[in-house]
Amino acid sequence: MTETTTKATSTVQQQTADNKRLSSAVADPAKQKKTKKPKLRKYKAKKVDPTSPMGVLEFEVDDLLKSQNLSRDEVLNDVTAILNDTSKIDGPITVQYHRMVKNVKVLEITSNGNGLALIANPVEPEKKQVVIIPFGLPGDLVNIKVFKTHPYYVESDLLDVVETSPMRRDDLIKDKYFGKSSGSQLEFLTYDDQLKLKRNTIMNAYKFFAPKLNSEKLLPHFGTTIASPLQFGYRTKITPHFDMPRRKAKELTERPPLGFGQKGRPQWRKETLDVGGHGSILDIDECVLATEVLNKGLTNERRKFEKEFNSYKKGATILLRENTTILDPSKPTLEQLTEEGSRDENGDISYVEVEDKEHNVKLAKTCVTNSRQIVTEYVDGYTFNFSAGEFFQNNNAILPVVTKYVRDNLQIPNKDGKNEPRFLVDAYCGSGLFSICSSKGVDKVIGVEISADSVSFAEKNAKANDVENCRFIVGKAEKLFESIDTPNDRTSVILDPPRKGCDELFLKQLAAYNPAKIVYISCNVHSQARDVEYFLKETENGSSYKIESIRGFDFFPQTHHVESVCVMTRV
Repeated sequence: MTETTTKATSTVQQQTADNKRLSSAVADPAKQKKTKKPKLRKYKAKKVDPTSPMGVLEFEVDDLLKSQNLSRDEVLNDVTAILNDTSKIDGPITVQYHRMVKNVKVLEITSNGNGLALIANPVEPEKKQVVIIPFGLPGDLVNIKVFKTHPYYVESDLLDVVETSPMRRDDLIKDKYFGKSSGSQLEFLTYDDQLKLKRNTIMNAYKFFAPKLNSEKLLPHFGTTIASPLQFGYRTKITPHFDMPRRKAKELTERPPLGFGQKGRPQWRKETLDVGGHGSILDIDECVLATEVLNKGLTNERRKFEKEFNSYKKGATILLRENTTILDPSKPTLEQLTEEGSRDENGDISYVEVEDKEHNVKLAKTCVTNSRQIVTEYVDGYTFNFSAGEFFQNNNAILPVVTKYVRDNLQIPNKDGKNEPRFLVDAYCGSGLFSICSSKGVDKVIGVEISADSVSFAEKNAKANDVENCRFIVGKAEKLFESIDTPNDRTSVILDPPRKGCDELFLKQLAAYNPAKIVYISCNVHSQARDVEYFLKETENGSSYKIESIRGFDFFPQTHHVESVCVMTRV
């Protein structure tokens, strides 16, 4: 048999075998290869802390719906349909949802400083949509572009204002980045309106998170928000940042943007796609909320970054923290600036001289960029040292007002005219700010802090200020009262927890200790309201306390942030 005949026979045999397998597959459908159907994506809601900005927004959306006689079902969006839109770019469903909408009336403003409105649902005409509008004020008539859909609301960009709210004062805006930056959201309001808005934020927080306390009965206890002595140039710490491309294959030819997050303008969404994946950061060369010396530091660090950006493999945050030095008028200023600071183009430390008329001294303000460097601030006649990267309040102008208010409200009246001893417990004491500023007229102060470094600074700060009645403990606030031996009838307690607030175990122990007075300072009024309700309604002895006052302090003018102080007294 020839080679050609052998190959032909082999080919016929192979074809016969293939035909048999094909016939078998047709005869047996189970053996046929099934075509995979596209796998549907299901929307899975993320679990959020109710007292976080996203959690609070849900309460604010419900509040708006209630005022408009609507239910959640009437504003529910089909997010799953959008997730499974198979078109690569702006499919039929996405186009309908993510669209331009004209002449939208803003109805409310959220605690985050955004406008809230209702628009028609483009897919289900019988429904409405709740829309978030950055830089929108109640009474504004605006044009918007919807760009993101959530189950109970949609996000939008503000395109332009057709008719302005009576509240809107664009002539007050000083920030050239206003409307683009996520920083100063409220600059277009008078300062009085800002303070009223922040008082309303506090009242709503207690309405949402402390319903058992009955917000109507609490109304007389809500004081006006205390103003900051400075409305601009007050921040003593800022943290501009930058992003780098995820895959940096070669050196960049242009410096990435250095600044803060962008917000509220549609053009950046396209721009950031065209700059190599740097993210949504707005490049800034000044911050109107920061002190003068921090803006000098920002100029210096931008110049330095211009030369060094290619040495970074990933994005980073740059720390700019103010430091204060008391000057000797008889000596040159630069000779007295012994600590390292941000330097200008000549290599000299940048500084700003300030007259402290109250204490009759001249000060030099410098900008520190090393998070481990020790910085100094002067508050209420006391000196405080701490690491630049550690937490310390960022508005020194308002601190003396706050420390006096706290100190005054910690007072325990003497009985029958007797001069009885007084004690103070400072939970979450940090580097000793409230402990030391409240130490006069108190027999003993006990501060507790989980950070050993902070306790070390608190001890040094007490010594530097000749305060001998303070003792500081490293430990969790939740275990604080296990070692407290001061008489509860003569003891006041300061609470100044992080944003998440206090946990229930701590509040139960606080109630069991049963101090005479409690002053709760909070940077998150929503977690404060939750904690106050739990303490008063759910703990042993909680019912024996009454709220004396709830008051806001404006640490951050031109922004939506507000700090709250709640004073409770045992009756």
